[in-house]
Amino acid sequence: VIIILWYTHEQYEIMLTLQGNTRIAFLLFFASHIPITLLVDGQAFFRRSFYPQAFQDVVDWYALTFKDTLMEHPVEPWFSSLVSIEVIFQLPFFFLAIYAILQQSKHPQKRTIRGDGPFKSLCIIYGSSTATTLVPILQCILTDEETNMSEKGILLGFYLPYLIFPLWLVLIAVSNEDIFGGVDASKKEQ
Repeated sequence: VIIILWYTHEQYEIMLTLQGNTRIAFLLFFASHIPITLLVDGQAFFRRSFYPQAFQDVVDWYALTFKDTLMEHPVEPWFSSLVSIEVIFQLPFFFLAIYAILQQSKHPQKRTIRGDGPFKSLCIIYGSSTATTLVPILQCILTDEETNMSEKGILLGFYLPYLIFPLWLVLIAVSNEDIFGGVDASKKEQ
């Protein structure tokens, strides 16, 4: 809240649409999430033998080094089920979101994916679903008796962006008629 107070009204308005630095931040978020989903998180869903040993070793190193018990093998079934949501439903959305954001930035008048149609609804569904899946994950991190506060803080640093960005996207979608910066719903009614 304090950080938001430092922003001007115009900067705050841009943060509530997929424009400017917000657009770039979401583009980087979705683009970085694709390899993470496929190469790291996917190991909690697919059989490990599907992955080259080097990728398995990276995940094992990460889980051991950062004491991320969620990624230790064998993975708990409840966590694997949450990762299945990521792989099956969220991963395709990442590609669509990247396409929509890039299309909007290059040719806003010729875009086939509009910010006030089905894509906006998909943003709300993605953001709500993802934020919901983070609740049990964060609870496990915070209540893990095997980790100290510093280790919990590091793990929260890894996981919190996957709560913050989806919630931010929901906020953008519900605050605007067009998530790419069209007229917001409250101004249109006035």
